[in-house]
Amino acid sequence: MTSKKTFHLKEEPTPGCYIKARYVVTIMAALGTINLYLLRNSLNIAIISMVGVRNSSVSLEDQNKTEGLPTTPTVCPEYQINSTTDEHVLQYQPGEFDWSLAKQGLLLSCYFYGYTVFKLPGAWLSKQFGIRAPLGIASFIAAILTILIPVTSRLSFGLLIAMRATIGLLQGVTLPTIMQSIGIWSPPCENTRHLSISFIGASCGNLITYAAAGLVIWLFGWEWVFYIAGSFGCLWSIAWLLLIHDSPLKHPRISKQESSYITDSLSEAASAKSNPKNVPWRKILTSKPYLSTVVAHVAENWTLAITHYWVPQYIANVLGFSIENVGLLSALPYGLNIISLLGSGILSDFILLKTKIRKTVLRKVFSTIGMGGPVLSFLILPSFGCNHTLAIVLLCTSYMFVGCNYSGYRVALADMAPSYMGIMYAISNTLCCVEALVATQIVGFMLGDGSLSNWRTVFYVTSAISALGLLVFLCFGSSELQTWVKSKEKEADIDDKQIFIELHEK
Repeated sequence: MTSKKTFHLKEEPTPGCYIKARYVVTIMAALGTINLYLLRNSLNIAIISMVGVRNSSVSLEDQNKTEGLPTTPTVCPEYQINSTTDEHVLQYQPGEFDWSLAKQGLLLSCYFYGYTVFKLPGAWLSKQFGIRAPLGIASFIAAILTILIPVTSRLSFGLLIAMRATIGLLQGVTLPTIMQSIGIWSPPCENTRHLSISFIGASCGNLITYAAAGLVIWLFGWEWVFYIAGSFGCLWSIAWLLLIHDSPLKHPRISKQESSYITDSLSEAASAKSNPKNVPWRKILTSKPYLSTVVAHVAENWTLAITHYWVPQYIANVLGFSIENVGLLSALPYGLNIISLLGSGILSDFILLKTKIRKTVLRKVFSTIGMGGPVLSFLILPSFGCNHTLAIVLLCTSYMFVGCNYSGYRVALADMAPSYMGIMYAISNTLCCVEALVATQIVGFMLGDGSLSNWRTVFYVTSAISALGLLVFLCFGSSELQTWVKSKEKEADIDDKQIFIELHEK
């Protein structure tokens, strides 16, 4: 067996002032993930005002007006101090809609039924028709429907359910298409940075929603949460359709130097010669390295579900923080996650360029940080009980470490099979969406009466699931180009090359 040649590629400089096309794609992808989470989470915050908002500043004179409304007991009430009476009263102010908790749960979850169903079809569409049109058109329609939510809410609850499910359906194409765009536009040595930047919008979208939605509702009313989110979605969709193209070879404004650099660097020449209709489904679904990333993804998604749906409840109802602070404190983990995600992406690429470390080893190191952090945080958290400061610190760090996974098992998909990233990510993300639906209900059942001992159980289970996902990836994960990908190259008469990019030695 002949040894493979190592190529040392360097991008030729483009004369004049030139913005690299692949970074335009990456920035637009990051804004696209922000758009995804703005449209998805806008209802999560607005529904509090639509149905009734718990307000810690209700005056004692108004207590008799809301006496018959439900209150939420806290496990750590000693933190709740009223400046004038030494009592902290949690009350509900009635909203415009009289929806039961069961209806609210249905309304919040119906998005994921559509979102889950369209994951694989969305990936298939981006593979068949390119990354530009399917995502741009679907996102624009979803944004228009979001703007219409206030009107729909007042017309019919059933119609609102159908609209939210449709929005989820349309947004199912987003993440698989973004993953596919990285496989098409990113040279192998830049996969980590492009993936990290593209998916920073997940944390940014949550950060913006949690931190700003309450202020928007307070200033303008709950309707404006949907107006603003939908307007942003429309503008982004138009920009995506105007600026993005399906591959470097189809881009009318890309420089010859950048186009050659991208197409020559891609080990599969996926942007130019691969056959999108010929997906090796059996090879993908029986690949141990790929399946190890699926297990890790599912494990991480459990942590995300806890952070997204239950941490605000823990901050408000267990630690006893007032509603004015819950949004800000809930946003902190996402802010720290952004720093971790960007920092790990830059550091990972720097290490690859400066050292001879194997990609597989580096991916496993960052996965150990990204999944080991939540393991330790959720394992330690129950020990501090009602220590508010340490509890908030651990809740923040638990999700902060998750950002390192984008330099770990997640980017391994780009290493092992860049031209099938969209399909492969869609499979694991579909499983994660199903898990999110089930996990939310399981955790609710585990919490029971919301006692501190039940919360301990939830945190211990979360720690164990993260540990399992990490262990599987460490045992079976790989960043090597898979043999079944190489066979596809031969069928397409593509030279089998392994690209390793280094800085030129002086």
